[in-house]
Amino acid sequence: MADLRFGIIGAGNVGVGTSRGDSFMGLLAGLPGAAVTAIHDIAPGNAERAAKLAGAQPFSELEPFLESGLDAVVVCSPIIFHAEQSVAALERDIHVLSEVPAVHSTEAARQLASAAARSNGHYMLAENYCYLDEIELVRRLARDGRFGEVYFAEGEYVHDCRDLWVDAEGKPTWRGLGKNAVGPGVYCTHSLGPLLFILQDRVVQVSALANESNLVAEGRPGSFNFIMLMRTAGGRTLKVRVDTVSPRPHQAAYYSLQGTAGAYESWRGLEDEPKIWLSDEHEESHCFESAAWHPLMTYASRYIPERLAVGDEARAGGHGTSEYWMVREFIAAIQRDEPPPIGVHEGLDYTLPGISAVESASAGGEDVTVPDPRGM
Repeated sequence: MADLRFGIIGAGNVGVGTSRGDSFMGLLAGLPGAAVTAIHDIAPGNAERAAKLAGAQPFSELEPFLESGLDAVVVCSPIIFHAEQSVAALERDIHVLSEVPAVHSTEAARQLASAAARSNGHYMLAENYCYLDEIELVRRLARDGRFGEVYFAEGEYVHDCRDLWVDAEGKPTWRGLGKNAVGPGVYCTHSLGPLLFILQDRVVQVSALANESNLVAEGRPGSFNFIMLMRTAGGRTLKVRVDTVSPRPHQAAYYSLQGTAGAYESWRGLEDEPKIWLSDEHEESHCFESAAWHPLMTYASRYIPERLAVGDEARAGGHGTSEYWMVREFIAAIQRDEPPPIGVHEGLDYTLPGISAVESASAGGEDVTVPDPRGM
């Protein structure tokens, strides 16, 4: 089978943090069945820099890029362009792997869902946190019934990202352009997505509160520190905190689950580690004789042996080995002509609660119904 011809949309400004386009270029270069043949960036210099590294053709206009004979694209552009560029690719039956979140508005969600339904191309949301080793281990434990019936889960993405507001020359980046810097929705897919990925559930209702951004970021309009309380279709209660402004140590991947037969909490820092308690194996839980936490990773060799055996090449994309497993599954779905694990409906399930959360917070925390993308 011939290599899939990949194009990267959004080469990135290497003067600001890391370039997501470069991350995917490096990862795809080491995976069998894939070749990067084209790079698109609205800044010609960025496109040419990245294309030279990849041995690909640079484009500063989207249309000729999409008409260059591509099988698949990776959308790494600013959030407000994710839906528009994904739709443009899907309309040409090009497969799409899109960075998070999937869309920036409910109307964009409708457009994306409609385009994906009509297209012969597959759409997958690149929610890499779903592919962290810890999340995959917990997912398999949950699937094995070790937690019993899970009725509560929480996630947090607390990451001081203010350094990403300006580039090396001090000019505002797309993230630093005020209240619409990351689109009107809460950037919740890193915290909510893995919970829904584990539980195979979707959010139907959200209530949210937030603080004013100028509390810790003078001159920055809008809100931050969103607290989202959610109800799922399966009757579960979820709690998510998203804060990309507060000055503090990062905690970008905190999760917990509570079930009728077990509990799990990830690390909190200061030499902490992921932990678990299972009623079928550990101490009984009582008021005065409390059960004890146990190291989660002691279950890794049984539940995720292939994750332990992978080599250093799997770390080329960053975020541990998560992007290696994610891109492998995207390529496999294309080759088998099967729906990807995080298809358009799941991707919108991870994204739309964040859009509804802004509406809720603006109304003082009122309950807001989250649209079901399957009905769009």
